[in-house]
Order: sequence, then structure tokens, then C-alpha cells
Amino acid sequence: MTESLSKQEKLAQIYRIRVWYPRMRTIYEEIVRAFEVNSLTPEPECIALLGQFRTGKTTIVDSFCEQHPRKIGDKTTHVPILKAVVPAKASMGTLLTALLGSLGDPLADRGSMGAKSHRLNQLIPDCGVQMVVLDEANHFVDRDSQKVLHDVSNTMKNLVKEHNVACVLVGLPYTEEVLRVNEQFGSLFGDPELLAPFQWDDNRPETITEFRMFLQQVEQQLPFAQHDVLTSRDMGWRCYVATHGKAGYIMKLLRRAAEMAVKRDKPGLSQTLLFESFERTLAGKRRRLSNPFGNDIPQSLGPKEQEYWPARRRSGS
Repeated sequence: MTESLSKQEKLAQIYRIRVWYPRMRTIYEEIVRAFEVNSLTPEPECIALLGQFRTGKTTIVDSFCEQHPRKIGDKTTHVPILKAVVPAKASMGTLLTALLGSLGDPLADRGSMGAKSHRLNQLIPDCGVQMVVLDEANHFVDRDSQKVLHDVSNTMKNLVKEHNVACVLVGLPYTEEVLRVNEQFGSLFGDPELLAPFQWDDNRPETITEFRMFLQQVEQQLPFAQHDVLTSRDMGWRCYVATHGKAGYIMKLLRRAAEMAVKRDKPGLSQTLLFESFERTLAGKRRRLSNPFGNDIPQSLGPKEQEYWPARRRSGS
């Protein structure tokens, strides 16, 4: 079947691949549930989806949004899912601008905060918004002062409650501080849905099995005749060292290697292609990580990547 595809069709297939593992599926189903039952519940159904960079958060929310696309009508655009990115160093004004822009307001950055708020409160019901998805919700915390931006989170709280729309906050782990410090906003949410990187723990063999299965599922979807390069434990370990178990890094590594295989008429992935892909895509020097696809099998994981779960701050911060 793959032999009949052109190179361009194979490249397109490589970049369409999405592999879902159980934790991702569970979180996705929670978002689906919130969307479906929100109209029946007395308070908005709200979910915080938190995790480090490159763990698959965006894949989950984008896949959900694709199932509910906006539809352009004669008089208005129907927008069941309003997805916006919280601006860095967010303020009430920039948050309102981002939401208006995502709704298609051509004058999103015009007017006072009162005028923007008025337009937004009109557009949300007019466009049939049922859920708001805010990416980069960690920008509700000022990283310079390490303080929660109360005005910004209160703006979001009031919007969600006034229109009784479901809400999904997507961000780095310290976003939880917003829900802790702003108790009224936080009361709308349960405990966060956490999307951590894959683990490789010899004392917990199931973690290794989960990671290796993910690799094999990706390889099986590649448009090649050969699908056995990632099946060995040694190759699984090399991939884990290269990516620190982050799904986004894994996909970046394998997609670039697969792209090179297509362009060079190779039958599938190889250690040589993975070596080159690592050099070109995963910033080994910046991450202080030697290329794990050389001749020798790496004996350790290498420098631990930065965690984004700072210690709890004082309640008054």
C-alpha cells in the first residue's frame, strides 16, 4: 500500500500521525465530558490540564477543537470552542483582546476595557460559545515577581460564570498556583489533570513497556515497508535518553528521521537516521546531552531537564 504513495503523500502522512496512549485518552475523555454535560450543570465544568513542555497537552486540546470546528453563517460565525492563547505578562486588556481576536473581531485591540468586555459579552452568546480553552494559562502568573495576576484570573472567572461556559486551562505545572491563590476561581476546578513525560524505571517495568509500545505504535504508522527498528529495548532506551520521555520530542525526532528516509528512498528508520535527526532537531548541545544514537549505548540519562513545578509559595504571594 505504501509503495503506491508519492514522496509528498508519504511526507504528509508522517506529519499527520498522532498516537494516543492511555493517559492522553483519559484526559481527552474528561474534556469531552465537560463539553457535553456543561449545559446541564449548575456551575461551569472546568478542567486544568497541566504538564511540562512537549508532553502532549496541545495535541489533546487541538484534537478536541478539530471535532467542533467553527462554522460561518449568513449573519454570524458559530464558535462552539473558543480557543485563545493567554499573552505573556497578561493584563485584563490583553486577555480580552486575545479572546475577541479568537472570535474574529476585526477591532479586537480597539476600545477601552469596558468596551472590549461589552463586545465580548455580546459575542459569546451570539457565536454559541460552549467552552473556552485557554492555552499558556501559566501566563496568569507573573514569572518575574512570582505573583498571581488576580485581575486577569478574576476576568476569566467572571466570564466563565456569567455565561456558564465550560473552561479548560492548559499550562505548565505552576499554573496550579492560580487556582490555589484565587480561591473563587479555583473552586470551579477539581485537581488538575497532569500529563507527565514517560518514565523509564527498572523497578516499574510497566513504565518501560508503555514507552516502548508508544514508539512501536508511531513506527507502525510510518509509510514504510520496514517497521522493526524501534522494537528492541536498546533502541527504546536510546530514544528515551534523547527525549527524556517527552512525547513532543519523540514525535519531532521520529518525524525528521522518517522525512529523511523518504527523501533518500530508504525502506524505514535506522540508527543512522535517528543520529542525524537528533543532531538537527533536539538541541543536544544546549541540553548538554551527547547523541545517544552513536555506537555506544548510553549508560545514564544525562543531565535532568528543568522541572516546572516550583515549591509551594506562601498563601499571601
